[in-house]
Amino acid sequence: MKNSSCNRKGVFAIIVAYNPNLINILRLISILNHQVEKIIVVDNGSANCSELRAGCATAENIEIIAFDKNFGIAYAQNCGIDFARNAKAEYLIFFDQDSTIKEDFVFLLKNYFLKLSESSKVAVVAPIFKDEKKGFFYPLIRLRKFGLRRRITPDGSENFPIQVSFVISSGTFTSMAVVNEVGNMHSDFFIDYVDIEWCLRAAHAGYSLFAVPAVSMMHSIGDRSILFIRWRLAIHSEWRRYYRIRNSFFLYHFSHVPKILALREIFVNIIHQFILIATQKNKKKQIKYLMSGILDGIRFK
Repeated sequence: MKNSSCNRKGVFAIIVAYNPNLINILRLISILNHQVEKIIVVDNGSANCSELRAGCATAENIEIIAFDKNFGIAYAQNCGIDFARNAKAEYLIFFDQDSTIKEDFVFLLKNYFLKLSESSKVAVVAPIFKDEKKGFFYPLIRLRKFGLRRRITPDGSENFPIQVSFVISSGTFTSMAVVNEVGNMHSDFFIDYVDIEWCLRAAHAGYSLFAVPAVSMMHSIGDRSILFIRWRLAIHSEWRRYYRIRNSFFLYHFSHVPKILALREIFVNIIHQFILIATQKNKKKQIKYLMSGILDGIRFK
């Protein structure tokens, strides 16, 4: 059976929460309850943490690790990883607080991971993502020579895994053995590029990464978006833009990150910020975070 204890055994889910929508996160926990051995919720100082605890009071296989402030997604994921490691977990699957999955989501990814691992050194398998507002599938990225990007846009009908260079962390399935070899997340990143840096580190260690079109998740990038000429640009908060700009510079410092890719991310983020300065309110704030992101990124601060 799909929800047999055999399929669940050794699989730990890590959910990072920050002021979550309680209905959404409790629904995710309810669905995961039948698919994993243990659910670890790492709360980054949410105002509604007590309500979250109350909502999880009857769950038997859940552990809530609560902080008094926001330490960032990377630090929270690492705390979840360390807890799972100490509890002798064999497999890990990561989620955002607003992830929406089906009843067989974890089982499918685990089966793909095990099958692909028979012939490859696999770091992660991940779902493909469909925009919850516009209905399109987000492109997958495979790096070519020198770090040039090749976009692969799935349509959800492919019946084979697609090898990629990096994936979004939400929904990704891996093993503790892989994490032990590749290492934990870089907590200095706080948020943004955490998953990309880790994936490139795994690839540098000889691992392959796969996206599975047969398994999908709904996703939305940014608080909202604008259409600029022919590009749809995500709109994030100013502090989030700071980390995105700063961390794109951080990428340049890592030997396992292709320099062309890092330079592209720096260029795109700065241009993106100039567009936001030109089109959005709070221009002084936008400029301040742009300059802070550049300076702190250069200083690796």
